[in-house]
Amino acid sequence: MSNMFCLTAVSILYLPVLLFEAFVLSKGKYERSVVPSSASRLVARMDGDIIIGALFSVHHQPSAEKVAERKCGEVREQYGIQRVEAMFHTLDRINSDPNLLPNITLGCEIRDSCWHSSVALEQSIEFIRDSLISIRDDSEGSKWCIEGVPSSQPPSTKKPIVGVIGPGSSSVAIQVQNLLQLFNIPQIAYSATSIDLSDKTLFKYFLRVVPSDTLQARALLDIVKRYNWTYVSAVHTEGNYGESGMEVFKEIASQEGLCIAHSDKIYSNAGEKHFDRLLRKLRERLPKARVVVCFCEGMTVRGLLMAMRRLGVAGEFLLIGSDGWADRVEVVEGYEHEAVGGITVKLHSREVSSFDNYFLKLKLSTNTRNPWFPEFWQYRFQCRLPGHPQENLNYARNCTGYESLEDNYVQDSKMGFVINAIYAM
Repeated sequence: MSNMFCLTAVSILYLPVLLFEAFVLSKGKYERSVVPSSASRLVARMDGDIIIGALFSVHHQPSAEKVAERKCGEVREQYGIQRVEAMFHTLDRINSDPNLLPNITLGCEIRDSCWHSSVALEQSIEFIRDSLISIRDDSEGSKWCIEGVPSSQPPSTKKPIVGVIGPGSSSVAIQVQNLLQLFNIPQIAYSATSIDLSDKTLFKYFLRVVPSDTLQARALLDIVKRYNWTYVSAVHTEGNYGESGMEVFKEIASQEGLCIAHSDKIYSNAGEKHFDRLLRKLRERLPKARVVVCFCEGMTVRGLLMAMRRLGVAGEFLLIGSDGWADRVEVVEGYEHEAVGGITVKLHSREVSSFDNYFLKLKLSTNTRNPWFPEFWQYRFQCRLPGHPQENLNYARNCTGYESLEDNYVQDSKMGFVINAIYAM
């Protein structure tokens, strides 16, 4: 789908990718959609004897203006819908295998974290409520507490979760773990790589299927040394992922004699004026510090690329990005020219062909267990579903329901880790 060239891996776990050298990605752009209010707090459930909870970023995080309202952004395919479907697909495979868990059926409860700590905590509280519904009050006989009301009968539908998969962001994962461990609920992360999460004295119920950012910081420095860059600027995303990762990078950079011209931080959902101000500060270090090492989430990188276009400085900087950027098309879509020459690293993970076979056959009329699917379908194909509760009025064309997901399809680069986390639970 894109023209990019792979470099030799500098670590067995990381693969640097040189992006867009003299080429530009194919257009395939989507218009920005407004998330219908009815889709803001939907929950996907799959019945089973044992229930696994999951937090996926089905929508982008709230904009700076919408944080107080906890109103999430637009729907996400790779980080959201694909991961929801990966959960369903993996549990289907486990339940159909008579050798894995005979006579036991796994189910799930999937909630939207919106890549934001306040939303994730709100949804985690719902997980905890489900886990506490079977607590009995024996002071006045055997009673169950259901939705805050005493009952002589146990709840018939909800079951406590045995653990939580996710969320994706390190900063959000730390907030969620601080809550879950109070109730002895285990958590397995598929992309939270912060070094701080390795501290078992603080996060005793936390596990992950990815390495910490110590190795990634080393990989970024190896790239800088490989091209003999000795004077660079450094930017990181405000939050645990960027801060802890950049701290390690600076520490080992000083040991290797690398000079940091300017260091700064910014929120992923910061406004345009904040990104413009950051970019002006970086320009003050030109032409010596043209290379910018960015230990950033993907949307932080996108914010920088957008600022480059607004200020007309495309080509003045060369970005070295962490795995938050990796090879994600959504980060550079529409701003390929500004990203030319950038180098990123990503966690090494093979594509999961069985997921492609499953996902690409999904149809709007038959996929009823994913409550966010109608919203995604409209966004994906830029059409509307007349009369549907999630109808998006921003689109003029009506959906036929026979559109193909194979068009412009790209599998989530961390799909293998999401599936590994489910099996690990």
